[in-house]
Amino acid sequence: MRHRITALLTAIVILFICAVSAGAVNADDKYAALSSDGGTVNAPDDNSELPSRYSSAELGYTTPVRFQTYNTCWAYSSTAVLETYLKRYNGLNAFLSPMHINFWGTLDENGKGWVRTITDSGYPLIALGYLTSFGVLYDDVFPVNSTLDDYKALNERVYPYKSADSIVYIDPSDRDGIKRLIYEYGAVTGNYHHNDDYLNSNGAYFCDLKGLVTSQLYGHSVAVVGWDDSYSRTNFCPEHQPESDGAWLCKNSWGTNKGDNGFIWISYEDEYIFDTRFGKSFAITHVNDMTAINTIKQNEKYGATYEFSYIYSSKLESLTFVNTFDFSDSYRHIDRIVFESTCEGAAYTVYYIPLDENDVPVADKNQWVFLADGTVDYQGYHSVSVNGFTPPQGKGSIGVRIFRPDQTTRISIGVCEWLSRSGSTEKFFDLDTKRGDSYIIDFKKTPMDALDFYYQYSHEPGSTDPDQTGGTFVIKALCYNDDVIGDVNRDGDFEIVDVTLSQRMLADMVTLTDEQLRFADFDNDFDVSIVDCTAMQRALAA
Repeated sequence: MRHRITALLTAIVILFICAVSAGAVNADDKYAALSSDGGTVNAPDDNSELPSRYSSAELGYTTPVRFQTYNTCWAYSSTAVLETYLKRYNGLNAFLSPMHINFWGTLDENGKGWVRTITDSGYPLIALGYLTSFGVLYDDVFPVNSTLDDYKALNERVYPYKSADSIVYIDPSDRDGIKRLIYEYGAVTGNYHHNDDYLNSNGAYFCDLKGLVTSQLYGHSVAVVGWDDSYSRTNFCPEHQPESDGAWLCKNSWGTNKGDNGFIWISYEDEYIFDTRFGKSFAITHVNDMTAINTIKQNEKYGATYEFSYIYSSKLESLTFVNTFDFSDSYRHIDRIVFESTCEGAAYTVYYIPLDENDVPVADKNQWVFLADGTVDYQGYHSVSVNGFTPPQGKGSIGVRIFRPDQTTRISIGVCEWLSRSGSTEKFFDLDTKRGDSYIIDFKKTPMDALDFYYQYSHEPGSTDPDQTGGTFVIKALCYNDDVIGDVNRDGDFEIVDVTLSQRMLADMVTLTDEQLRFADFDNDFDVSIVDCTAMQRALAA
């Protein structure tokens, strides 16, 4: 029987997340200096009782409020959440770059990617893809007044400071669950409908206008950094007051002159806070250091734009989703496997799966190598430690086998697919796909290339225009090598010849590759200078 992927053919509606009444924005505005407070903090007990009032800002876990450039609240809220996480757990005053996310979330030179310019509104999905596929740079590496030429000039050795490899999607109906995420990780993003008519001069916001349809919503994104169950209902506009006390404390991106010193209080009863029509609100729950010795192997860079949940049979116990990778380079040791899934409650098992002579994953499970297992405890991105597994040299694949949790839930995994607007075939996101990247096992007798699946099942019967774009599964391998920083010539040893090679590069006598430059950046400050050469000499003399 031919399956029909009607969901794929239905336009996906994701609202713009924009600035609202923020006033004119000057790209040259300077931000407040970073505070120096904050120290290493241990994670709270998962079973500890939630307080009636909590504020990451009061505890010193938030960075200063900024004044956003362009319609980029979604980028500012996402970086604010990551900054708060880093201060919460590491005591780091990491001032990160929303503008780099903004440039990243535009069309690539090949015409693929997000169909928008840096001055257009955006989507939370852009930030999710960026955080998990690339990572966030320091703000001083790519400041707010950076240009397209600056963006193009960045090369591989300007690696990200941190990437997020575990992200939890917010359940809007679970107030205590949202509080728990804020309490444990410092902040979550919060998307809502903004209209200044509902914003009191003291920074209290409550919209009680029910029944707005998608086209009437005006989205804005903030970092939710606390709550107060006793925040008085009388703080809100006299003509718009909730029935009960209680509100979320939100760090905004419209400067300190608006709201409560740049923060706003949004009532628990607001009609649209965390509304999924704006896209996903989320918490970052684990980050990964990105340095010269590690990399993300991935077949897509935009993250999950949709869920692959198209295959269903009551007799189907599980499906294995596979991505192939090349483990021929020095980045062969796998630290973590990251995948996205909303199949909450499902058990999963992660495998290394060898390829046959045609570079297709083998279906014989006796040849698979077990790496890890667990449960999809939440909807979002899952980061699974595989304890430094080293696959054989050459091409191989990683498979995530997901078991159906019950008779009614469809097995699903995140997939990068094109998106179009409601009622239109015009794409606002497009991507490159190619055969050999993603496979499905357990659906047919032999592994099926994901693009073959899309070609055969994603169009109406009899159609002569099947969807040939397809999609790529969101399965990533966080890999590292055990080489030493300073091994500039990449021969496996750190010697004086490496210092000499760096010195000759600085004297314009030789040109180094991007990989060599990464290993020559001894102090990890994104710049190879005489300081690195001196530090290398001291390290060799020690």
